[in-house]
Amino acid sequence: MPDREGFVSRHKIGYIESKYNKNVLKYMSENAVSSQLNREDVDNLCALPPGAVVDLQITTPTAPKRVKTAYVGMEMATCMIFQIPTSAKWIVVRDLLTVGNDVVVRFVLEGDAGQVIAFRVKVLKLLAKPSGLLITSFPRRIESIGLRANKRAQPGIAVKVSCESFPESEHVTGIIVDISNDGCRIALPLKPEWPIMIDETKIALVYSTDGKEATLNATVKNHQLESDFVYYGLKFDSDDDAVNALLAGHTLIS
Repeated sequence: MPDREGFVSRHKIGYIESKYNKNVLKYMSENAVSSQLNREDVDNLCALPPGAVVDLQITTPTAPKRVKTAYVGMEMATCMIFQIPTSAKWIVVRDLLTVGNDVVVRFVLEGDAGQVIAFRVKVLKLLAKPSGLLITSFPRRIESIGLRANKRAQPGIAVKVSCESFPESEHVTGIIVDISNDGCRIALPLKPEWPIMIDETKIALVYSTDGKEATLNATVKNHQLESDFVYYGLKFDSDDDAVNALLAGHTLIS
């Protein structure tokens, strides 16, 4: 006797996949002129699950304000939705989220892709009821950098890392996944022979620009283990000219 339950499940899955593909194709055809998103960009957005942690960089008259919050969902080609709590400690953040203000969203896609995804949107509406929610425009351009050398969508800033913690014989390499004038965040593969650098460790970052190597000095301010990588928050110790030279070659939205 046929497995009716299995047939129905497969039929539902096939229907959902077909509906998803149609929605993606519809979005791409209707927005071919006004949007620079390709099929891979849309797939990356759809791969972000509700509840995932994202980084929001909010434009202010002085320095950008950065917070971490939860992604809620999206309406294809229309808007993105993020959680912005109404609690007291979020009052300052909510005051900055005025209609029309720019917000840069960043998140990490794990798995085989291993990419940092970033895009710029504008605030459309900030809700307090029934829940604290931020509704933004839909991105028209997405940038990404790969965490794994053989799976890069676009080249990131590859760096060599040297410090007293690492043996001289080891060639420690990583990727800058985020950067500003004051510092950066780097991702290093988690390897037994590469000890984890503790806070306040002095390090040197060596990167290549126009075929020439350049060095930036920095201090480890924090570190975090996620999946197969260690993420380090660094504060630059080098002068502004050296930092600006690195920023000029940075591909991720900043």
